[in-house]
Amino acid sequence: MKNVTVNGSAVLFGLVLAAGACSPSRASELTLLGGGSKGYHNLTLAYQASPFWRGQAGASPLELSLEYSVGGVEAPNGQQSNRTLWHVGVAPMLRWWFAPNTGAEFGIGANVFSGTDFGSKRISTAYQFGDSVGVFHRLQGTSWLLGLRYTHYSNADIKRPNPGQDYVQLRISYVFR
Repeated sequence: MKNVTVNGSAVLFGLVLAAGACSPSRASELTLLGGGSKGYHNLTLAYQASPFWRGQAGASPLELSLEYSVGGVEAPNGQQSNRTLWHVGVAPMLRWWFAPNTGAEFGIGANVFSGTDFGSKRISTAYQFGDSVGVFHRLQGTSWLLGLRYTHYSNADIKRPNPGQDYVQLRISYVFR
């Protein structure tokens, strides 16, 4: 079988096409997430489609949408060849707007990483679940949203070792109107 390499531009192009195919309406949000923990760093570009479900929790609005992401993670040590991994993912994200411009979000999704050796860690499987929880605030009168998100990647013990990866991320989003 022939080896196939995929560059970051091809992954991003495929992600944008998939996002457009899955959502009948235009993107509601484009987000840049960046952060780290314990010397590990993550930079992610995410596209959150318009909500496909809306509900209420008491007087507070709830929204459910799909988030598509592509990004890179960097380890603080290890061989140069395995210090950086790329990942693509998709996750349903539930948002709870507990104030007019402020809310919380939670999502669990599927991610595929470009390798299984990551710095001094062995993550065992390229397939990783991504669990995220965050808070955000839309700046009044603008199309900008700022927030903080915690993301944990793990293979849920499909295979060991399963050291997991944690990131505290700052986020800035542009909301399409």
